[in-house]
Amino acid sequence: MSSSTPAGPWTTHVHGETVTLPSTAAGIRAALPEERHREFDTELAELDSAGASDEVRAARLGWWALVTVPGAIEETDADVARLRAGDYTGAVMLDENGDLVPLDGAA
Repeated sequence: MSSSTPAGPWTTHVHGETVTLPSTAAGIRAALPEERHREFDTELAELDSAGASDEVRAARLGWWALVTVPGAIEETDADVARLRAGDYTGAVMLDENGDLVPLDGAA
């Protein structure tokens, strides 16, 4: 992967807790249950053979990193459904200065 992929550990929040995710293909594979290794390997091979961009590859690795944390995918899916329904409570984005801006209008 290129330098566009963040170096070092990835962190996110799952069930209100900060968790550290594996951030390399090898680390993700090692953290996955053995029964998911073949699926993971196949997807990476397909991305490589299709010439997927670094951004697409990083996004897929991020998804697989979430798979290593029980309940993370389900929580993410619920958050996306909530946002799609128009509920932006607690949602933030980065502005042009890198500052967090609440999407629900809260200060």
